[in-house]
Amino acid sequence: MRAKHFILGLILILALTGLTGCSQQQPKEKIKVGILPIEDALPFVVADEEGIFEKHGVDVEVIKFQSAMERDAALTSGQINAVLTDPLAVILLKNGGVDVKIVSLCLGKTPQEGVFTILAAPNSSINKLEDLEGKKIAISSNTIIEYVTDKMLDGVKAEKVEIKSIPLRLQTLLEGKIDAATLPEPLASLAAMKGAKKIISDADLPESISQTVIVFKGDFIKSNPDEVKKFLAAYDEVVERINSDPVKYRQKFIEIARVPKPLAESYKMPKYPESQVFPKEFYESYLKWTMEKKLIKEEISYEEAVYRLSKGVSKG
Repeated sequence: MRAKHFILGLILILALTGLTGCSQQQPKEKIKVGILPIEDALPFVVADEEGIFEKHGVDVEVIKFQSAMERDAALTSGQINAVLTDPLAVILLKNGGVDVKIVSLCLGKTPQEGVFTILAAPNSSINKLEDLEGKKIAISSNTIIEYVTDKMLDGVKAEKVEIKSIPLRLQTLLEGKIDAATLPEPLASLAAMKGAKKIISDADLPESISQTVIVFKGDFIKSNPDEVKKFLAAYDEVVERINSDPVKYRQKFIEIARVPKPLAESYKMPKYPESQVFPKEFYESYLKWTMEKKLIKEEISYEEAVYRLSKGVSKG
């Protein structure tokens, strides 16, 4: 009889242990997301500071980098597992053997969200796009800057000159040491305020040519699809907060985007779109450009580079 009671007790203990084990959740992997000091980064910072990531049950550490090179090195080495970047960088990373996927479009759904401008030196004879024919234009090669420059030039043959540092590019333009330069906001607006002549902006085009995207390492997505889903749910909540009360977040926006003081009052905040699958037509434009410039070894398909996440259901 004692033996029977002992066996029953042992079975009960094992059953309870099994139930306890099932109820314990596996530890969630932290999302370490790298951002740059650009206006696109505002939702990430606000979501972190206001506990929105935590509210959605996702552990996120937002890490600020001062350059794209520094950010990409951290991603490649595994120090971070997500970034705010551009589609061209994704193609080049994948070409270099780094397994990354775009999980969402950030800014750039519409042309009005564009942030790049070609400007001519203050005292130059350049006043319209055609005047750039044969002139020297400062860019940063094999980057989103060169990509949008080629798109905006639209066949006009200008001589591209390498000036990687954006502040140096701005200074060289204002001093008239270069005919023209492509600059991102808010420095493009600052250059115009200081006398540089705006020739063309991607925000004025009929179709969007520049975007930013949210990118995750491929292995993180495979292991943590629900964490990615929660991350994007938190992102959607924060963009709704910002869009519904932009005045509240304006000072934070000015700080993050490093808007110069002379522009602080007039510089326009974007309306942030909710998370969504990166459009194929945008991706194929970048892919075509990289192949024409022979920047990649072989074609990288849209399916290889973009992660499709439907609302509520994870898909690989």
